[in-house]
Amino acid sequence: MTAPHNTRVVIGPNASMTVKVAWLVMAVMAVASLGIAVMFALQGFWPILPFAGLELAALGLALYVSLKRNRYREVIAFDGDRVVVECGMSGEGARLSIDWPRSSTRVLLEQGIHRNDPTRLCLHNGTRRLILGRCLTDEDRERLAARLRVLILAGWRGEPLEKADGMAPDGN
Repeated sequence: MTAPHNTRVVIGPNASMTVKVAWLVMAVMAVASLGIAVMFALQGFWPILPFAGLELAALGLALYVSLKRNRYREVIAFDGDRVVVECGMSGEGARLSIDWPRSSTRVLLEQGIHRNDPTRLCLHNGTRRLILGRCLTDEDRERLAARLRVLILAGWRGEPLEKADGMAPDGN
């Protein structure tokens, strides 16, 4: 009997905006907004200046929240007969960490409460439940659920991953 497959799966949002791009967006919007506001203020419509400032403050806050949320990660590690899940912000360490036996962990993809609600990807171990992949689309959660089931099954059987899912090591 061979050792179970050890691997890591990292879940995170599609973080396409970098800090540099956020600063560029803020600068372009500030120049445009303040340029127009100053032009109107010089014509006597000075009340537009505070509103332009509020608009830029709201944009700055939105960019800050977006960049902060882009750092969220969920790491699922399959290590021998254990499943370890850590959740938190990259660079800050894990805020949540669980360590469950691989043999008693189940992967479920649940439908939302209402017809148009997104699905929920859950790891179950006895009476404990952990919801994963909130930042993913329904299709991504379906593919991840299938992959997690294969990884857990490989640990149950104690066989190499290639035999468990019928794929070559490179995924083809």
